[in-house]
Amino acid sequence: MNPKKIEELAFRVVGDMGSAFTMALGYIGDRLGIFKAMAGAGPVSSVELARKTGLNERYVREWLRAMVAAEYIDYDEQSGRYVMTDEQAFVLANEDSPMFVGGSFHFTTPSIWNVPKIMDAFRNGGGISYSEIGEEIPLAIERFFRPGYLHFLAKDWLGAVPGLIPRLEKGALVADVGCGCGQSTVAMGRAFPNSKVVGIDYDHRSVERAKKLAAVNGLSNVEFIRGPAHDLPRDPRFDLITSFDCIHDMVNPRGTLRIIWEALADDGVYVWSEPNASHNAHENKNPVGKAFHSISPLHCMTVSLAHNGEGLGTVIGEEGARELAREAGFSHFEKLPIPNPFNQFFALRR
Repeated sequence: MNPKKIEELAFRVVGDMGSAFTMALGYIGDRLGIFKAMAGAGPVSSVELARKTGLNERYVREWLRAMVAAEYIDYDEQSGRYVMTDEQAFVLANEDSPMFVGGSFHFTTPSIWNVPKIMDAFRNGGGISYSEIGEEIPLAIERFFRPGYLHFLAKDWLGAVPGLIPRLEKGALVADVGCGCGQSTVAMGRAFPNSKVVGIDYDHRSVERAKKLAAVNGLSNVEFIRGPAHDLPRDPRFDLITSFDCIHDMVNPRGTLRIIWEALADDGVYVWSEPNASHNAHENKNPVGKAFHSISPLHCMTVSLAHNGEGLGTVIGEEGARELAREAGFSHFEKLPIPNPFNQFFALRR
């Protein structure tokens, strides 16, 4: 045996243990508002921060020490106070930042709470239905994906399809399949007021949040359907159909893609995103690939297998997407030239 390789693996496991505990503490900081309380506050002591947040000082002090060790916040040795820089606040506390990661904390910890149920599925098959995955999960997923929808969807992602933006500005019929809590649907409705955007999702909690989001934004050109993809209207057919990070979760992804093919106008385009990774796990030995593969049995795969679905898992890659598109009947498949570390985007036509 190679002693160096043994040591490297052992230390990698210890590092991952620290990362897991850090994510749990990040969840606490996010959900209890500690990160936001530090943003713009300047140097603070644990006593001052505990008073500001109404939390127990001893726990706040130990949380701060862990965040310093994790390099999430800074410590001023001279004053003995803790500091959140503008850059750290941009990532940890600003919900409207394109780099906000609160959704990562929010999604990770509640997902791990399901491990006992996942172990049962390992033994007996089946899975955890999305409706039973946990009350926090829909909101966590919304917060995880919101920065991309808010900052990049309308201009950069859809703008990568030649001629699509002018068509949407003039007025088009759009469907957003697997819309979740409606952030992507509302982003398109807000950007293109002359277009009508229909979001569809089968989770009632998500659809109710989506309707409230559209109402808050005062959008009359957005509507939501609660139901599976086969409830998508076929007449008139859609000029644009989108699905963001959800086809791999589907119980019947091939059937869903066939429905999208049927609902798409002859000159329409289907814009589809999937995690930015290869279908070969050995090609994904990087932090992003590690995250995608790790969440798969805990979320993406299990919500499909819970209903005897295909259980594609989180990572299907471009090759997997091309195969599914071909089976659904699409004659044109293009990977869009969008530089994004987390997602890859495809444009499909009938």
